[in-house]
Amino acid sequence: MRNNRQKKETNALLISVILHSILFGLLILSSLVYHPLEVMGGGEGDGDMIGAVMVDTGAAAQEWGRIQQQKKGQAEKAKKEPEEVIEKPEPEPKPVVDEKKIEQEKLEQQKREQLKEQQKEQQRQKQLEQQKAKQEALEKAKQEAEAKAKKEAEAVKLKADAEAKRLAAAAKQAEEEAKAKAAQEKVAKEKAAQAAKEKAEKEKAEKEAKAKAEKEAKEKAEKDAKAKAEAEAKAKADAKAKADAKAKADAKAKADAKAKQAALDNFLNGGDIGGGSASKGGNANKGGSQGSGAALGAGDGGKVGDQYAGVIKKEIKRRFIKDPSFAGKVCSIKIQLARDGTILGYQRVSGPDDICAAALSAVARTKKVPAAPSDEVYNKYKNPTIDFDLK
Repeated sequence: MRNNRQKKETNALLISVILHSILFGLLILSSLVYHPLEVMGGGEGDGDMIGAVMVDTGAAAQEWGRIQQQKKGQAEKAKKEPEEVIEKPEPEPKPVVDEKKIEQEKLEQQKREQLKEQQKEQQRQKQLEQQKAKQEALEKAKQEAEAKAKKEAEAVKLKADAEAKRLAAAAKQAEEEAKAKAAQEKVAKEKAAQAAKEKAEKEKAEKEAKAKAEKEAKEKAEKDAKAKAEAEAKAKADAKAKADAKAKADAKAKADAKAKQAALDNFLNGGDIGGGSASKGGNANKGGSQGSGAALGAGDGGKVGDQYAGVIKKEIKRRFIKDPSFAGKVCSIKIQLARDGTILGYQRVSGPDDICAAALSAVARTKKVPAAPSDEVYNKYKNPTIDFDLK
């Protein structure tokens, strides 16, 4: 800043010197070509102004030389004329010298020179005043420029200070926000860790509770299985006793079934039903199977439909694996038959699981029974329900 100021002062001084040199040159040049104005006399006034006639000395010298040349020419012309016509020239009149007038012209010339000097002095004073005013204007402009520069520098400094304060405040705010964010993240991490810990503890407790429940369920199942096994063993023993007691009844039932099967075969082959009798309509299977309805059981005489129902039951039950534990149990299975005797489907209607499992297995292995002898019989027995027991 100081170097720039010194440089500006040096430039101003150099410009001032150049302007002064040009001014002095103009003053000298104007003094060489200056022609004083003719001051007219007479009239009313305060007596300070004197009437004078401006005399151009150069013009006067030229006029004097012209007159001398004219006289010289006239003399040469006179010499060349014939001598007889030569006339004696008249003597030239002597110029009358007016000393008073010459003195007066000198005084006037002095006054003109004094006036010229006064005018020059006034011009110099005016130029000095103009130069002083210009110097003052330059100084004022310089001061104003310095004041403006100072003001601008102060404004820039204030702006820089304000910007620095703003940046500091922004940095402080950012730091506070970062701290707050870090605190929030820390709290969130602590909450997440606590939640994870609680979740792990909960899962552990649930796992332990599940393991405990499974253990208790296993122990109970083992206990129930043991009790069931004991009950089944007892039931088997009872069933065996009952089976032994009913052995004769089973033998008789088998004999009846065999006779019934023989009669049905005879019927299906075009023979008579009823133990070889030649007449039709008899029925040796008076305790025959039930007709279509809730189950296949007691017969209804010598009707063909009842005989076909017995064929279906016999065909399926010959694959039924009996067990003494089935004593006193009955399983009802409903089947769906096709026209050609194919078993299309079956489902358990009622009965315990153990005997029904054996019954369903027998139906599944049968797959097909003899076809019905007529559509009427088929329509009546296409969805029969068969009872499985130890009988």
